[in-house]
Formats: sequence, structure tokens, C-alpha cells
Amino acid sequence: MSAFVEIVFDNSDNRFPTGKDETVVRRTIGLKKDDYSLDRKSSTRAEIASLLESAGFSRSNPYYIVPQGRVTSLTHAKDSERLALLKEVAGTRVYESRRESSLKIMDETERTRAKIAEDLGFIEERLGELDAEKEQLDKYRTLDRDRRSLEYAIYALEQEDVAEQLDEIDARREQLAGAVNVRQEECAELERRAAQTEPEI
Repeated sequence: MSAFVEIVFDNSDNRFPTGKDETVVRRTIGLKKDDYSLDRKSSTRAEIASLLESAGFSRSNPYYIVPQGRVTSLTHAKDSERLALLKEVAGTRVYESRRESSLKIMDETERTRAKIAEDLGFIEERLGELDAEKEQLDKYRTLDRDRRSLEYAIYALEQEDVAEQLDEIDARREQLAGAVNVRQEECAELERRAAQTEPEI
């Protein structure tokens, strides 16, 4: 169950900024919600109202009926009130609302940009700290590599010294072993001679 109302405007004077000779506005009333369309394309109520205001159709006076006393009130109105009325009749209020929305978006964007700049500053500061730590780490690795190289060189020299000492000890041991053999042979000869001379004694 639904019904619709459709209005076809002659747009030969390009009063509606659609670029077409005719502008078709339709409102379909349904059970749950109403649907709006502009030139057979789906649209929203706010877009339709904005389009009508830009064409000069005021929401506050949709039938263009001048109430009693309105002219008198206009003659006594302040300049700011007359300017507001002219803006409403000319349909520029929609542009002012869009301007206000754009200014709000710009303010939000500026706050976001400031927050991003702050975050970037923090990131750059942290990167500087990390670069300094990286330099220290590289320096430590270089020094540690040099230290290990020196330790290996010292160990090699000590090993060579120990090997030379072991060679000297082995040579001396062989010399002492030869001397001991000679002494043993001399002792054996003396014992043999003593055994020969004992009967004579």
C-alpha cells in the first residue's frame, strides 16, 4: 500500500541547477517510510528541500501568501532582518548552511591535521632516539667484534707459547731419560763388577 505525488517543473529558465528543461520531484508515501526522487533518481528529503530553496521556494512561506501585517513589520524591521529575508527569498540560505557545514569540516580537518602533526613529531623524535640507539648498537657490535678478535689472538699466542714449552719439556724429558739409561747402565756395570770382586774380597 503506497501512494505518490509528483510535480513537474518547467526549468527552461534554468531556475533549478539540474541542467535539464524539466525537473521532476516525486514523493512516494509508504507504510514504513517515505521515498523521494529527483528526475527519476532516488534522493533524500534534505536534498529536495535544498534544491527547492536554491530555486527560491521558501520553507517558511511555501504558498507565497503574505500574512496581514507582514508588510508593516518589514517596514519596521532591522537591516539584518531584511537581509535574512532577502537571503531566504533568493534561496541563498542553503549555501550558507553548506558553508557552515564546510567550515565545520574544515575545523575538524584542521584539528585532525594538528593531531597528525603532533603524532608525526612524536614519531620523528622516537625515530631519532632509535637512530641513536642503532648507532650505539653498531658501535658496540664493532667493539665486541674487535674484542673477540683480540681475545682469539691472545689465545693463539698463549697456545703457541704452551706448545713451545711442552716441546722443551719433552726434549728435556728425553734428555733426562737418556741420562737415566746411561746411569742405569753404569749402575748395572758397577753391580756386575761388585759381584765379581766380592768372591775375591
